[in-house]
Amino acid sequence: MTLPLISADNIFGLLFVFLGLAAFGFWSERTRLGQWLSGVVLTILAGTLLANLRIVPFASPFHDLVWVYAVNLAIPLLLFHADLRKLVSEAGMMLIAFAIAVAGTVAGVLAGFYLIDLGPDANRIVATLGASWIGGSMNFAAVAQTLGLNENGALIATMAATDAVVMVVFMAAILTMAGSRALLRFIPSKIIATGDDGVEHKEEEKPRLDMGALAMLLFLAAACAFGGRLIAQTLGLGGYSVLFVTLLALALANIFPAWLAKLRGGFDLGMFFMYVFFGVIGAGADVVLMVQTAMPIFFFVVVMATVHLSVVLAGAKLFRIDLAEALIASNAVAVGPATAAAMAASMRWRLLVTPGILLGVFGYAVANFIGVGLAGLLG
Repeated sequence: MTLPLISADNIFGLLFVFLGLAAFGFWSERTRLGQWLSGVVLTILAGTLLANLRIVPFASPFHDLVWVYAVNLAIPLLLFHADLRKLVSEAGMMLIAFAIAVAGTVAGVLAGFYLIDLGPDANRIVATLGASWIGGSMNFAAVAQTLGLNENGALIATMAATDAVVMVVFMAAILTMAGSRALLRFIPSKIIATGDDGVEHKEEEKPRLDMGALAMLLFLAAACAFGGRLIAQTLGLGGYSVLFVTLLALALANIFPAWLAKLRGGFDLGMFFMYVFFGVIGAGADVVLMVQTAMPIFFFVVVMATVHLSVVLAGAKLFRIDLAEALIASNAVAVGPATAAAMAASMRWRLLVTPGILLGVFGYAVANFIGVGLAGLLG
């Protein structure tokens, strides 16, 4: 019997597996385990299991296609609702909390870079993980691709798995902080003290699938990817095409916000591409190699997360920011809009749901630029 069972040149076999992993990711979000660990973590783990059982290869032309095409289409789809004017009008003091949280991540990257030896690729490793902790997994993928880390599948898989594990601990920590009486005495919170905002909220009806809207969104995403790469090549900056794709998506989001708001389903479609990417990330993880390289990366992410949270709490105290607003901003920056909104809703801080989403999307918008900038600074 030849291993892996599905060879690297069996494109339809790999499509079968990785589209199945994407479906598994969406399904797992609705399970208790998925709500605790997140669908992202479970999809990465499932991909890792399949590769190490030698069912799928660790690398293939299909893996490369996902890195190039899925990521570049996902970026615009996840940014089409990043209306910066709406962010300014609705986020209020949370914009300051957002800036503090971003500064905390950057400080954590710098601290970890100088404290922990990550080898010759240290600047690229810390910049990629820093982008993830300002935006999200989309930015992790985009910055890794821009910096050329995607050529080392085992390293990328180690980074993604370690990042996901620490992220789970981080989310548990900020949820615990929200109920800490000692912390509330240090950083007061009217929102936590009063709980519910007192407004009756009706559950929104989930919109029906609109294939016309999805087709238009895919067309616009492809236009951004095509235009971004063309501009980058024309300027002689082909390696930074992801940044131009991001700029074009943000331009559309802010020039035509009302029109794009009518096109539903773009974010879910973007997450579909990202779940295929998560499966590929997991499948690139050779566990034996991971064990040899994981500990320094794990310690770096712990340092980065600790510094991030310390800066957020110190900034909230200094600028008299409500503890609930600071924690939601931290969640939006470090983890993303979905978990920030989920945390606000579960804690009955309903007035913070929309700002949490907006700040998380804004994090997506700026993280690529900060990540690439950090790589250049530390290089």
